[in-house]
Amino acid sequence: MLFRSEGQTEVFCYECHEELLHNPVFLFADIRGFSELVKLRYLDEEEKSASREKLAGRIKLLHEIIERGIQALLEAEKRRKAI
Repeated sequence: MLFRSEGQTEVFCYECHEELLHNPVFLFADIRGFSELVKLRYLDEEEKSASREKLAGRIKLLHEIIERGIQALLEAEKRRKAI
C-alpha cells in the first residue's frame, strides 16, 4: 500500500497501512498524558475557534511525541545491543 505525504511516497504492507497509519490504538493513559501536555503548552480549547492554530499545535505535539519516543527507543536498543 502506498502512503504519500507532501511529495514523498513510501510502501507499507496492507496491515501496517490500515492499522498503524489510519487506525492507531491509543490507551487511556496515552490520551491522559497527551491531554496534560496539551494543557501545559496552552494548546487546549474550551470551545472551537475559527483559527486552527491550536489544532495545528496539537498535531505538531503528537508528531514530536512520536519522534522523541522513537529516538529514545532507538538509542536504548542500540545501547542494549552494544553490551
